[in-house]
Amino acid sequence: MDIKAVEQEGLKIKFELFKKFVQIEEGHPGSVLSVFDIVNCIYLGGFIDLDPERKRNDSFIMSKGHAASVQYPYLLRLGFLDPKDWDNWGVTDDTCLRVFGNNSIPGIDVTSGSLGHGLGISAGLAVADRFDGYGFRHYVVISEGELYEGSAWEALLFIAHHRVTQVKIIVDVNRNMILGRPEEHLNLNPIEDKFRSFGFSTRRIDGHDYGAIFSGLEFLNGEDLHEPRVLIADTIKGKGVTLIEDTAQSHYWGSYTGDQIKGILEDLTP
Repeated sequence: MDIKAVEQEGLKIKFELFKKFVQIEEGHPGSVLSVFDIVNCIYLGGFIDLDPERKRNDSFIMSKGHAASVQYPYLLRLGFLDPKDWDNWGVTDDTCLRVFGNNSIPGIDVTSGSLGHGLGISAGLAVADRFDGYGFRHYVVISEGELYEGSAWEALLFIAHHRVTQVKIIVDVNRNMILGRPEEHLNLNPIEDKFRSFGFSTRRIDGHDYGAIFSGLEFLNGEDLHEPRVLIADTIKGKGVTLIEDTAQSHYWGSYTGDQIKGILEDLTP
């Protein structure tokens, strides 16, 4: 796999997505940019097997549902989405696309956004596959803020106890919530030790370094898995856009001036 080619193609996809955000004047730019490089590697790097003609596939659950729109360009490329849905998004009501993903959108497996539930849902999908004799992979991206929810830890206990290795957990650690820095409200550190104490093999990476991301995804999908694995990705909210980088305010699409929008698109120009 040509990692550099994946990165370069991702720049084009990111730019097109943000042109759409500008058009519809909404979205969650900071959260999308923190996970974009990881999502790009999963879809373009061959780590997920999807076919719109099949009834069942690998799944990708964006548990932090406000970032689910990052998946739409890839689902369009794979043939899950009709091009008119992309073109009409934000222009007419004749589209299935929304800022938050939901399972009425082809290729989106779960309606997410109620934070803390993606882990439990992915565990359920994987266990159902196990009973049915399938070996599909179930990627789930969670935010560090979701670890404030007890349901997340209950799901982790379940996954570890039943060795549900088909669940591929990625934790997006961008150190930004609407409330501010996580460590100022409920300190989650040391996250790695907590996962290990639950029985997970854990690796931590730079979530914007393509070589590290590829290596981390290979770790999640390693052969002879005897215990579930977690990939912790240190990321930057709003990565690559000077105006919003590493700010809690980037969670929502702001009332940007024409010059600010020009600057955003210039920062993201491939």
